Amino acid sequence: MSESRNSFFQLINRLSQLSGYIAALAILAATLIIVEQVVVRYVFNIPTIWQVETAVYLLIAATFLGAPYGLKENAHINIDMLIIYIPAGVRRKLDIVTSVIAMLFCFFLAYRGAIMWWEAYEGNWSSSSLLSVPLIYPYALIPVGMFLTGLQYAVKIAGMLFPNNRTAPRSAPSASR
Repeated sequence: MSESRNSFFQLINRLSQLSGYIAALAILAATLIIVEQVVVRYVFNIPTIWQVETAVYLLIAATFLGAPYGLKENAHINIDMLIIYIPAGVRRKLDIVTSVIAMLFCFFLAYRGAIMWWEAYEGNWSSSSLLSVPLIYPYALIPVGMFLTGLQYAVKIAGMLFPNNRTAPRSAPSASR
């Protein structure tokens, strides 16, 4: 592969790494917010209004922004009860096909998420809670996260098709029985 494609794949890997850090911070923040809510509500008997909705948005961010990082680190759940009995060559081809399908699905979700985000932007949508959060912010997480996950699938597919590529992600550990 050309050096420019390698640097493009390196950029995708770095963006996925960054999104993983953001997802981890979102989980930490959501946890601290929920702990704060419990203390304020049940210890000091003060009603709360912003904690649950904020924690939900942070967990949505962790989900969509953590997906590319999980794919980069090969940390997604694999169910391989039958796959481990398939010969390695067939398993590799099946992994390529399923990765292409997953990549296309991620790009489709990014497209549909972008449409939903645009409708929220044009309609000036906001949540129906007391916070009245503009929904363009949580809705933006869907196309951003899914587009980056689709790009990370492209890196994974390139790594499977061109195994000598230095920017290829770690391949899934092969199960041998």
